[in-house]
This record gives sequence, C-alpha cells and structure tokens, in this order.
Amino acid sequence: MIGLEKYLPSARDTWTWQLAQLTDVPDIVAMAQSHFQSEMDQIVVADPALFGRNISIAVLTQMHDARQEQVLVARDKTDDRLVAWAWISRGSYTTYSRDEMAEARFVHCDLRLPLRSRITITAQVLQQWYLWCIIGGIPVLVSSSIRSEQSAFMRLHEQAGFSVRGSIGYIRITYDE
Repeated sequence: MIGLEKYLPSARDTWTWQLAQLTDVPDIVAMAQSHFQSEMDQIVVADPALFGRNISIAVLTQMHDARQEQVLVARDKTDDRLVAWAWISRGSYTTYSRDEMAEARFVHCDLRLPLRSRITITAQVLQQWYLWCIIGGIPVLVSSSIRSEQSAFMRLHEQAGFSVRGSIGYIRITYDE
C-alpha cells in the first residue's frame, strides 16, 4: 500500500465508489465540461461528443477486460449525483524502457465539494490506481496534471511515494507487501 492509508474509504465518506457504467458517461462529460473545460479552451478545442465516445469505449473495454482500463465513479450516498470520477489505462511505454506503465488519464472532483473531501477522493483514487497496477502486474504508474493549479495534487503524490518531476509523478509498483 502507498502512504495514504488515512484516506481509505470509510463510513464517514458521503460518497461510494463503483466501476463506471455506460449510463455514467453523460454525467462524466458534463462534469468535465462544467468544471475543467475552461482550462483547456486556450490550448485545444474540446469535443464533448468525442470525449463521451472515448469514455464509452473505455467503459466497454473495462466491462470485457478489467485489466485494460479502469473507469471509476464516486456518487453521493444521498442523492446519487456524480461527485468524482477517475480513468486509468495500461499499455504506455517510454521510448527507452520495456517497462509497461499505467497512465492515469483523469481524476475529476466536483469543485463545489469541500477541499478536505476533494483531497480524500483524490487520495482514494491514487490508492485504487496503485492496487489496479498490482492486480494487473503493471510495474510503473504515471500520473500527471495539466491544471494551472496543481501543487496540492502533486504533494499528495509525493505523500504516496511518487517521484514527482514537474507536473508528472512516477511510482514503481512493489509486490512485497
């Protein structure tokens, strides 16, 4: 396990985690648009239909082989609204190593949640990704951020044992635990 045990899911959490279903895709796309699209608008033109298509493919892949992709959703326990989602996939490599890497694609939290909840959710995602790598036999996990404010996100990676280089965190998966 990584160094974030104090954030493990507990009864005090107001959300529950589950594997995403195709019915979750519209909520995922809506959250990405409402909370995060503005950060990318100056760089690329977002295409919500394409994004939804790609998430749908990832969810379908997960349904047929959970070792290839993982898309998680966190929903509020009382009203079932989407409060966070995360996506990771395998099969990435650097040009100088044969070590497979799992590449974290997204972790989005509802920015209206209290900061403590957003930190807890993100820590839980990092733990899930690490465990997913162990189960899949993936030796390296890489996670990055393109957000303009990323310092807290990367500090959480450091607490988890990642080597942080700028806006990218790397961790070698250990199997001796």
